[in-house]
Amino acid sequence: MTKADHYWGPVTSSVDWCEENYLYSAYIAEFWNTISSFAMVIFGCLGAYLHWQSLGWKLSAGYLFIVIVGIGSILFHGTLQFQYQMWDEVPMIWTACYLFWLLLEEHGYKHVFYATVMIVYCLLATILTSQSKGSLQFYLFQASFGLVMWSCFWFVWQMYRRVERKEIKSIFHQGVYYLIGAISVWLFDKNLCFVYKWIPNPQFHAWWHVLMCISLHYFFVGAGHEMVKAKAEIRYLRNIIPYIKVNHQKDE
Repeated sequence: MTKADHYWGPVTSSVDWCEENYLYSAYIAEFWNTISSFAMVIFGCLGAYLHWQSLGWKLSAGYLFIVIVGIGSILFHGTLQFQYQMWDEVPMIWTACYLFWLLLEEHGYKHVFYATVMIVYCLLATILTSQSKGSLQFYLFQASFGLVMWSCFWFVWQMYRRVERKEIKSIFHQGVYYLIGAISVWLFDKNLCFVYKWIPNPQFHAWWHVLMCISLHYFFVGAGHEMVKAKAEIRYLRNIIPYIKVNHQKDE
């Protein structure tokens, strides 16, 4: 919702969220959406730090991909310029593909063919996303990103079905609850901006950033536990944030 064009000039991104632009600063187009994007940077750095030794470089690299998405999101929401929108959306596609590749390997699809297919898919999705304009661009991105993410969740569901410990099931459940909340506020902010003519804007897209970070962390912990199985213990940072600690004494 454009208030003025200020520092970054006219909006060139294919989507402009419900938040009123340049309300708090002449240099930040969407203030709350920009600030909340730092959650991805913090979450990604913290997750990589907590799990680098316990889960190894592959899953920790997934956290670092999310840091890149967070930086892109800051640039996008801070400017509402198309080129910075691509810094947000293209890394989202590559992050989803990377996580899907990890899940494929975990489920036995380790042949180089599958990695090649994912790379080709990412390249095609990148071209479609970055070379399209307007509403077509928005929907092409949503389709290419959503296809991979929902495929990821299908494999996570297959993992969940094999879980025996109640504590791990609960972690997956928390991931689902936050995911439902994240998707709900995203859909509301995308489709129901008109209601803010009568009520204050609760900044649902900003909440999407935070809730999705929390959801992904729970899924990372649940899936990571299943990848290392018996050696893994669930610990809690400040009695709040779950993470995996590997007890090497449990090795055979």
